[in-house]
Amino acid sequence: MAGRETDERGFLSGPRTTERPRSTSTAVYTALFDAPSDRVFSFCTSRSGFEESMPSGVEVLRWPGRGFAQGEVMVLRWRLGGVLPVRWVGVIESFEDGVRFTDLQLRGLFRYFRHTHSVEPKGAVTAYTDRVEFASRLGPVVDRTVLRPVMDRMFLARLARMRELLEGGA
Repeated sequence: MAGRETDERGFLSGPRTTERPRSTSTAVYTALFDAPSDRVFSFCTSRSGFEESMPSGVEVLRWPGRGFAQGEVMVLRWRLGGVLPVRWVGVIESFEDGVRFTDLQLRGLFRYFRHTHSVEPKGAVTAYTDRVEFASRLGPVVDRTVLRPVMDRMFLARLARMRELLEGGA
């Protein structure tokens, strides 16, 4: 995890941190997809699947060099409120091929942001789950009352876009 790529900074990128604060919020989003679990997992770990399911304006500056594997780094940029550029540097903290992976923010807008993506076969469908642990620099009240609804909209829209792409044959 050492090196220039993890030290990359941008406006609003915050200090480098991976320490989980005492108080974090957790959001869990699950969707069932009419697609095999290996296809859902491959979609989530492919650059095209990632980019196509993200909100517009999210730009990949660095994609994991060896693909998704523990220790690989990715760098994203987007504009907060469509105006302020934010850079996010994350590391693949853990990776279990075909089952789950976790990305951990090294630098970004949040004080702490850890995101686990999981797939699980459920008969003819696949359950996909996003589990997000987060803490802002503004405290738990803001996290619950302001950020959580924003994250709900963002993740639910992402799941809807994933459904279009995975089930629509795209």
